[in-house]
Amino acid sequence: MVGAIVARKRKVGLVLGGGGARGLAHLGALGVLAEHEIEPKLVVGSSIGALLGAIYATTGDSQTAITKVYDYFHCECYTKIKFDFLKQTEESGLNDGLLDGLSRYLRKKFFYNVVLANQLSFVDMDDYLENISWLIDDIDILDTKIPLAIICTDVHSGSEVVLTEGSLRQAVAASSAIPGIFPPIRNGDQLLVDGGWVDQLPVSACRNLGAKLVVAVNVARELEQDYSTDTGLDILRRTNAITRTILNQMQAKEADVLIEPEVGEISWAGFGCVKECVEQGREATEKILPALLRKLHRS
Repeated sequence: MVGAIVARKRKVGLVLGGGGARGLAHLGALGVLAEHEIEPKLVVGSSIGALLGAIYATTGDSQTAITKVYDYFHCECYTKIKFDFLKQTEESGLNDGLLDGLSRYLRKKFFYNVVLANQLSFVDMDDYLENISWLIDDIDILDTKIPLAIICTDVHSGSEVVLTEGSLRQAVAASSAIPGIFPPIRNGDQLLVDGGWVDQLPVSACRNLGAKLVVAVNVARELEQDYSTDTGLDILRRTNAITRTILNQMQAKEADVLIEPEVGEISWAGFGCVKECVEQGREATEKILPALLRKLHRS
């Protein structure tokens, strides 16, 4: 009970960062915080963090959010996303045999030369919105039980967009729209995509919205040491990874309490690893719990 009492005295903001399937660790973090009655008064999410944060903020109950996500992976609409194909195109080929390597090469060629060169996104709009609708209630962001903010990137202006009102489904669809994989979402004059491209761990946004103590769950992958520089595309991907890593490190330093689940080896498309991610989220949160409780008591 102590956690809940102290959390009410000091406005605790919870930041759920982006990282694809690695973000499933957020569920484990939510579970541990709930068990210790540490209830955030504000949730700010980017990308997968926006999606899971929206499910949690809608009910205010971590177990309901966990159950809903587990059920989603058995629904028919989930299969339309074809995450298995995406995971196979991105996985390391260091241990591939000849046929495995050839298969991965052909999948990559198809993905880059056929899909991205001729379509707006790998997953079409109807299938994407069907999945979002299965997960997210058709309500206004203002009507969530826990105040919520969702981070998006505006392709036109190159700026960060913080959504605190309007359609919850549209906001989550925009923040989760990985460029090239999912279609961008129009919002007036804005063309919105994945919030992680401007703010993968939106600690500053959370503080600007009034949080006095910010707890952030960071599921970004560390800069890989095994990488290729054989092609121009390899170099482009590597330099992009460097930029995103440095930005994430800067954002992480701004949090009062940082939870970092050990999920770096999991592919961004590895949604079959849900149990492992959740457990890592629990372990990382239990690890920092004493420090968090000390900070709460100081308020």
